[in-house]
Amino acid sequence: MKTHEIISMQEAELVSALKTMPVEEMEAHAKQIVSDLGSDNYGGLMKQAMQTIQDSDASTNRFDLVKQLIKESMPNEAIMSDIYGRLAAIMIVIISRKLTGIMAKS
Repeated sequence: MKTHEIISMQEAELVSALKTMPVEEMEAHAKQIVSDLGSDNYGGLMKQAMQTIQDSDASTNRFDLVKQLIKESMPNEAIMSDIYGRLAAIMIVIISRKLTGIMAKS
């Protein structure tokens, strides 16, 4: 699947695709979207997202926090307003899967 397909597919299709997509492929798409938004700091953004999630309390909408973090961190403004939400969804799934993997190894 190509990154432009991820950006343009319907939300229900995106959710379905993310459920079966390998983490490495999701990371490639996330890196490409971050690059398209003018940044080469995917690792730093991911670190900030993890810290934001960790620092938030359980009653906070973490998706909205990560989406806002992305919007504020990117040097270029997105043409499509939902691109921040798509990138946030991908990043949250990546974080979730990696944490699940770490917990399974423990």
